[in-house]
Amino acid sequence: MQAKRVGTKRAYGMKGNAVIVPNAAVFLAAGLAVAHAAATPADTFVGVATLGADATGQADGVERIEVDTTEIKFANAGDVTAAHIGATAYFASASTLSADSATNTRTPAGVITQVDDDGVWTKTGV
Repeated sequence: MQAKRVGTKRAYGMKGNAVIVPNAAVFLAAGLAVAHAAATPADTFVGVATLGADATGQADGVERIEVDTTEIKFANAGDVTAAHIGATAYFASASTLSADSATNTRTPAGVITQVDDDGVWTKTGV
């Protein structure tokens, strides 16, 4: 029988010396989890940390972080509208999304699935 998953939680190995706080956006850089501050536009947003983790003093991949990979709501930088549903959102900050890639200098957040008065819903890239 093949394995299957039910639910939206995943665990990823962390980059050595990385610290990711609870409810923070988590990105994979060369397959290792990092926080927004360490992410580049080439990295993949995978979800939000459930409890956070600290890999200070540890080698790459030793510490693991639990991530919720479901659709996630972030604050709107003010430029995302319902017309952007289906388009890619980009991180303007660690907790705010924009429709603008800033000439490909921002990390993609995933596909915009809904826009509310208080935020932008996205589906992660994983």
